[in-house]
Parts: sequence; structure tokens; C-alpha cells
Amino acid sequence: MQFTIKELLHKAELKIHLKAGKAGIDRTILWAHTSELENPSKWVLPHYLIMTTGLGIPKDAQKQRQYLQYLVDAELAGLLISDHMNAPNDLEALYEMADEIGFPILMSDYDTPFINIAKVISDANKDKKEAINHQLIKVLYEHTRSLIKEHNINDLVNRVRTLLSIELYLIDITRPTVPPFPDAPYPLDWQDQLGKHIFSTSKTERIEQNNITCSIVPLKAKNYALVIIDQTINNDLLQNLILLFSFYIEGRKENFAQLMKLSNELFDDILHERVNESYVEKRLPNFRIKPATSLIIIFKRNPELHYETLFFNHAIYGILQSQKDAIMMLTDQANIDLISQHSEAIGISNPLENLSRLNDAIKEAKLAYKKSSKSYPIQYYAEDNYAKYGVPKSLEDAKQLFELNLGALYQQDQARNTRYLTTLKVFLDNDRAWEKSAKQLHIHKQTLVYRIQKIQEITGRRTDSMEDIVELWIALKAGEILGLIEETH
Repeated sequence: MQFTIKELLHKAELKIHLKAGKAGIDRTILWAHTSELENPSKWVLPHYLIMTTGLGIPKDAQKQRQYLQYLVDAELAGLLISDHMNAPNDLEALYEMADEIGFPILMSDYDTPFINIAKVISDANKDKKEAINHQLIKVLYEHTRSLIKEHNINDLVNRVRTLLSIELYLIDITRPTVPPFPDAPYPLDWQDQLGKHIFSTSKTERIEQNNITCSIVPLKAKNYALVIIDQTINNDLLQNLILLFSFYIEGRKENFAQLMKLSNELFDDILHERVNESYVEKRLPNFRIKPATSLIIIFKRNPELHYETLFFNHAIYGILQSQKDAIMMLTDQANIDLISQHSEAIGISNPLENLSRLNDAIKEAKLAYKKSSKSYPIQYYAEDNYAKYGVPKSLEDAKQLFELNLGALYQQDQARNTRYLTTLKVFLDNDRAWEKSAKQLHIHKQTLVYRIQKIQEITGRRTDSMEDIVELWIALKAGEILGLIEETH
């Protein structure tokens, strides 16, 4: 006998009542799934009951109808909304459509936990056929809350292995010989076989290795698949595994992508001095940054590599600023080895130690990056290296370097008293912060903008190009050695 909406309504202890869609109360319920998405049907199977606080239900009447249509198309059992939570005040469009098509909409009491409702439905479906599925569904439900936070995928994989007594692994079908998550590797003896396989993105496949059959199950999460070493696994269990791991990966990827976006914004705010040190200090823990163990790195982009995926798979955190050919990043020094493996050139600052050294660390990384080459792709900044490579060692070298990069600008200053060299030095010293530089030069911001434009015209260098900035900076240091520019400490 199958459990229905009608029987759920008869469970008085749950305090659930029908709001609309009475004609559908004989629908079968196999499981209850919590979702606050605008399209909850993406991650569920037919005959599931969607439970929501109403956060994902749109306010617009037409969008409410579309929301309900998603549930109908997915052949779900019904929709349960928690009363007095996050649902829009006006749900008439939702109720009207539900009555028209006989799709049940339920309302639960504010004090009734969703887990109590899920338990009643789960207990009602405890027959032999559902026993294994019930175990996995329990895992899925128990992880729903923790999945929105950071979670170790190895723990998740091991938990499923233990509960279901099956051997399974996650792979990236675009790079099947390399485990996508370092904390969840898979056996070496399978890597060669997987490397030769042409993967399907839509159907389950089976391959054999040493008389052992494994199932390759594509996930809804793009380019990821499960490798399951088990000959007896059934389709129902496969579907639940797909839901569990797709939901996990997509949720984690979405959170990571949002974090990367916020990191770009924060780094930009820092570089342009729109935030103070106290604010930055409070935000850095969100990006897993500790100044004591972090540094600035600048590395050349590999156009064939998607860095967000690389960072996501290897749990590399930090704040970064993307530029045309390079990425500047504040990150933990433990991440240097992996990042350097995926870049042709990388410049690394001295350890940050504290936030007050951030601007200096950026300059150090820029100088180190400028020194990188095919022969020496990884360059660390250090005081002795700076003296040896970053600034000319002789007056003759200094004269040549200064004349090549800033000679025309110096002649303009001498002839017309324009103070372009001073303007450029202050602007770069302040990491191109317009307001701070203008204030230090005692000029209006618009005057500074005009001067920088003229400097770019005269030098043929751009102040939004990392390479040009490094060349100008080293030339300014050469000018200090020659006594043509006042040296600051």
C-alpha cells in the first residue's frame, strides 16, 4: 500500500492542512525534499513532496504559475509551505492554478519541523524495495543543511560507502585520470582504463577491469560523473546517487563562484582604497586568509585552463584580481606549488605578515613577476634579489634604463616644469589610488587624470597594464639612483 497526500493530512500531530488542489490528495508520496530554489524540480524524483519556507516562491502571479508548472512537469506529489515563514503574502495565483489542475498545496504549522514530516513519510515507505533507497535519501536529507556550508567531499563519499556498502568515486570526465578532488582520490589501477574511455554525458555506462564491473554515471553537475564498482546496484539507487552528488557539487560550486566574485570586488576595493584596514581584516577570514601565512602572487594566465574550476577542485582560497594576461592573488603560501604547476610565469612576494604591508607585497610580486622567464618561470621577491635584478647595479645601467623608459618625460619636466615624474611616482606609490594621490599632490582629481593621460602619451606606457607598471616602477628606481627623482622611504 502506498502513502498518499490524503494520509499525510490525517496525521493530526503534524498540523498540516490543505490550501488548494483537493482533487490531487490521492497522489502517492515516496519522499519529502526541502528546497528553497526558484525551480525545485531540478533535484528531485517523481512522487516527491517539496517542502519549503516559501523563500523561492516568486511574488509575481505569472511567475507563481510557472513555479507550480515546474512541479507538475516533474510529476511531484505536491507542495508543502511552512506557515508564517518566507512565502509571499499573496499566493492566490498559486492556489488558483493548483485548484484548476488538482495539484495539492499544503500548509504546515510554523512549529512543525520539516524533519518530522519527512520521518512520517519515510516510515510509511519502509518496504523491502525501498530499504536501500531510504538509507541514501536519509543521507541526502541529513546533508541538506550542511551542504550550504563548506563540507569535505571525502567525508561524504566515505559516509555513502559505509551506509550502502558500495565502492564509489568522483571523476571529471574531461580529465578522467586526475582525481578532481584531491581529498577523494581513486585507485591507480582504474586510471589507465578511464583515460582510454569515451564518456557519455547522458547515460550510465559499464566498463570492466580485471573481471570487475564498474558503472560510470554522469551527474547533473557538468563534466562530473560517479564511478561505482558494484554489479548489483539498481536504477533507483543510481538516481538517488545522482541527486545527492549533483546537489552537493552544484551547491558547492555556486558558493565558490560567489566567493570568487566577492573576492574580486574586495581586492578592487583594497587597491583603490575604498575600504579601511579594519574592514579588510574582518573580511579576510571569509576567504580563508591569515596575513601571517599569506603573500601576493602574480601569475600568467593559461588560456586553456579554467582557474575557477582548478581552485574549486583543489580548495584554493584567496582574494584575486583578474587582468588580461595575468591574475594577482592574495593567498596562503601553501597554494604556491599547485598554482605554479599551472602557469608559465609567476612572481611571488615576501610573506605579508600583516595587512599594513599589503601595498609593498603587491609591488614585490610585480617586480618578481617581471623577472620571470621561460628559463626561470618562478621568481621570489627578496631584498637581495631586488638589489641584484630589480634595480640596476651600475650608474651606466641606471642611465640607460631611465632614458629608455622615462627620458622623454624627464625632458618635458625640465622644459615646462610639468612635474610628471613626481606625479607618476606618487600615483604608483599609492597603487593607482586616484583620491589619495590627488590629495598628496595637492591637486584636483581631474587634474591628476589629465596628467596621467599625458604621461601615458609621452611614455607609450599604460597605467592599467601590469607589465608597463613594472617597467615604469623600475625606471623610477633607476631615477632615484641617479638623483633625478627624490627617493622616499
